[in-house]
Amino acid sequence: MTSSVPAHCADVQTLYQDHQRWLLAWLRKKLGCPHSAADLSHDTFVRLIEQPAAPVLREPRAWLLVVANRLLINRHQRQRVEAETLRAVALMLESHAEPDPEQVAAARELLACVLRWLMCELPARQRQALLLARVDGLGIAEIAQRLGVSDRSVKLYLAQALAHCHARLYEVA
Repeated sequence: MTSSVPAHCADVQTLYQDHQRWLLAWLRKKLGCPHSAADLSHDTFVRLIEQPAAPVLREPRAWLLVVANRLLINRHQRQRVEAETLRAVALMLESHAEPDPEQVAAARELLACVLRWLMCELPARQRQALLLARVDGLGIAEIAQRLGVSDRSVKLYLAQALAHCHARLYEVA
């Protein structure tokens, strides 16, 4: 019988025992919520377990901070997209005297799909460019500066991201 557990799990267990409390304390300070901190702490170690082979970590705490920060950024972006979508849905529903339960359910389903497309399917640069443009309202030049790329690259990222979402919308419809 073949095990689906990576062989380096013993190394991860040692890393977890040595650094999990420290990481959890750091995340609690960042988030102010012990439950979210615990979730992100565990997600950080899951990332290590999901790797096919254990990386050589000369500075394990630095590696853990990088992974945890990436997870924090993803979480923050997801929350911003959710908030923007909920605001849009609220504005749409204000035009009706009573919210139609079918419209609310359809809007929630669409939100879940869009979030999945953004967070799971789009490459990081496309996702970042799209979020900076649509959620933060930044222009091409500002996005290019933040991402450290040319204006042309930002335009390409946005076009690719929008084309992907547009194509996926037609699959849902």
